[in-house]
Amino acid sequence: MIADLFDAFFFDLDGVVYVGKRTTPGAAETITALRERGKAVRFLTNNPMDRARIARRLSSYGVDADVGEVITAGWAAAHYLRERGTKRAWVLGEIGLHDEITQAGILEVEGEGCEAVVVGWDDAVTLGVVRYAALAIKKGADFVATNVDSTYPTLEGDMAGVGAVVAALATGSGREPVVVGKPFPPMFQAAIDSVGVPRSRIVMIGDTPESDILGAHRAGIASLLMGDVAAPPEADPGHPNGRVQTLRDLLTPGGAARVFLHPKG
Repeated sequence: MIADLFDAFFFDLDGVVYVGKRTTPGAAETITALRERGKAVRFLTNNPMDRARIARRLSSYGVDADVGEVITAGWAAAHYLRERGTKRAWVLGEIGLHDEITQAGILEVEGEGCEAVVVGWDDAVTLGVVRYAALAIKKGADFVATNVDSTYPTLEGDMAGVGAVVAALATGSGREPVVVGKPFPPMFQAAIDSVGVPRSRIVMIGDTPESDILGAHRAGIASLLMGDVAAPPEADPGHPNGRVQTLRDLLTPGGAARVFLHPKG
C-alpha cells in the first residue's frame, strides 16, 4: 500500500481533507490510521487563517491536529524571517499574519526602520501604504509575500487577491518578492525541517497541480494528485508521481504500484 512507501504525509486542506464544512470520504479515518502506523502528518495551506483556528476546525471535523502540524503561509513567512535573523518587519496582512510574525519574536514597525516588508491578505491596504512600503523595499528591506494568487473565487465572481498588492509593490520598488507559500519552496522546506525524515520518504497529497504538485517537486519530494483533476503532461513539473481518488487509497492494498518512487523536478 502507498502508506508503506512514506514516513511523512503532507496534506493540502480544502479539496483534500475537507470541502466546505465536510471532510472528504475517509479523510478522518485515514489520517488516524496513518498516525497509528507512526507516520508524521502535516497540513499545508495558503489560507491566511491562524494555525490555532485551523487546528480547531480540523478537530471539529474529527481530524486530530496539533497547531504545530499546521503549516500556513503566514507561519512560513515568520519562519523564513526568523531564520534570516530579521528583527523588525512591516506587516501588511490580517491578524493571523501579524500574530505569527510577533510570536516569532519580530517587532512590527512601519516605514524605513523595517528590515522586511511582509505582504499577505489585507483589505485595508491603500495606495499610500503601497507607495511607502515600496520605498522601504527599494531602500533595502526584504520583500516577502505569503502568496501571489492573482484572484480568489467568491459568489460574485473571481476577485483580486494578494497577488494584486504584491504586483503593485513590485512595480513600485523594482524588486520581486520571496514567496513563501505554495508552490514555492519555503513552506515545503519548513514542513520538511519539522518532520526530520529523508525527502525520499515524504509525499504531498494535493488537488491542484500548479500549487500542490509543482511545489512538492520544487522541494524534491513526491506527490499524489487527488480526485478527477486533469493532470498536466508527463513532461510538465506539475505532473504527479501518482494519483488517488480519495485518501482511503493510501491504505488500499496494491496501491503502491501506482506510485513512482522518484520525485520529479
